[in-house]
Amino acid sequence: MARSGPPAYAWDWFARQRLLWREVRSRLAASATPAAPRYRSLDTKSEVVAALRSDYVRDEVVRTVVDRVIAEVAFLSRLDATFDELGVVSAPRGMRWWWTALTGEELDAPATRPAQSAPGRQLSLDDVHEGYGD
Repeated sequence: MARSGPPAYAWDWFARQRLLWREVRSRLAASATPAAPRYRSLDTKSEVVAALRSDYVRDEVVRTVVDRVIAEVAFLSRLDATFDELGVVSAPRGMRWWWTALTGEELDAPATRPAQSAPGRQLSLDDVHEGYGD
């Protein structure tokens, strides 16, 4: 993991997971660490996620709690399995980033649908009336 911490898209995915950020906040607020009073005073998603983003890189306790909660809640404590074994069909990019950061398993990019080819030419109204393209 880079020293700059998770990319924005990983934090965006995290922020959309209410169970995750609330559980991280709860654990940090109840901890006997210097971060506890700060996290007890935060209520909203934007406050909590902003604090986590700034603390994640520099505070070992915050990093450990975030990683542990993601592992337990999002990945059901199954970091010993492969991502495919979790049965996630269409995982968002942010979720995939956290998996790789926590397990080291390099994931292939999610499958994308092939681009549809453009029609050869635009039909005119006369072509349609004459039955072209049926």
